Amino acid sequence: MKRPEGRKPILVVGIGNSIQMDDGVGIHVLRELEKCPMPPEVDLLDGGTTGIELLPWLEGREKVIFIDAVDGEQSPGTVFRFAPETVEYEMIPKASVHEIGLVDALQMAALVGRGPRETVLFGVQPKRIDWSESVTEEIRAVIPRVASLVLDEINESVHVYHMNHHGGIDE
Repeated sequence: MKRPEGRKPILVVGIGNSIQMDDGVGIHVLRELEKCPMPPEVDLLDGGTTGIELLPWLEGREKVIFIDAVDGEQSPGTVFRFAPETVEYEMIPKASVHEIGLVDALQMAALVGRGPRETVLFGVQPKRIDWSESVTEEIRAVIPRVASLVLDEINESVHVYHMNHHGGIDE
């Protein structure tokens, strides 16, 4: 993964393994977002199953929005929105037991003072994680809704960014 040159204030990261069925939901939502016009303040990143490798991408961002499969023990396709620091370690599936996960990468970035100012995670309850490039019907049906929720989050974040950096009430 190459370090980004021009750092935009908002980063959207799809996480998951697209050949493990519903574990790839973050990547599928990211592909849906790539079809949409994005504000110039936004970078989109396929984070795959990385963890610690994300650190250079997180540095100096105003906001990072993650999309991932999350086991919240709910019905398949249930969508969650929360701050990653509130996530129990076991909820986010990992590609391997040897890999430093997303929560660990965020904690490490915060410890060295290089993490994003704000982080949001959109999680989707998977139905099945197995070897296949296809997602289950429940997850396929929810992908457009998750993309829409992420777009709403992006638009709100861009508005706040402009208020804070280009003529907000504090300036």
